[in-house]
Amino acid sequence: MVKFVAHDKDGRYIPTRHGNRSFGWVHFSGPHNIHSEKVIKAAVNEHPERGSTKTRKVYGAVLYDTLGIILAKVKVVAQYHWETSDHKYKLADTDDKIGVITAFCQGVNKCPDALNRV
Repeated sequence: MVKFVAHDKDGRYIPTRHGNRSFGWVHFSGPHNIHSEKVIKAAVNEHPERGSTKTRKVYGAVLYDTLGIILAKVKVVAQYHWETSDHKYKLADTDDKIGVITAFCQGVNKCPDALNRV
């Protein structure tokens, strides 16, 4: 089930699925404390970073508070393919994309609560 969708600067459709403990919203929202779709959309709304491949896209964003202070450096990893790289999960529609696998704040175990108010 798709929770929400974002598009990157190159027009790629990047869904965030509800997922499970291995990928998607369930995988990153609790452990990494990202509870706002705005955080994911802010990162995905860029071009993929260097090191991305045809099927694995990595996005990054620096998010600031209203005073211009850095809240966090966020990374989002998306599977731009109809199945995961470990072949455990496959979509029925081979034109669809798995989407966001994980999202996290660099340098910390959990993102700050303030990130979710961006």
